[in-house]
Amino acid sequence: MRKLTIYIARHKHVTNKSGNSEPCAHCTKEIKRIGIKKIVYVDKIGNIHKVLTNKYENDYICAGTRVLKRQGVI
Repeated sequence: MRKLTIYIARHKHVTNKSGNSEPCAHCTKEIKRIGIKKIVYVDKIGNIHKVLTNKYENDYICAGTRVLKRQGVI
């Protein structure tokens, strides 16, 4: 796993464009936990980023994670 790169994509079917696919804090934690080396994602203005996982930080909590926390899953 230490050599793997994860590609995260989000497609907005309404506009037929890429959407922000930056991983949330929970996903980042899991990506690091399993040992993926690099993350490739699209930011909110459409730029593609390739970063080393150990240098990536994000404190964004996505809607899905908030729902899971309310339900006591996380």
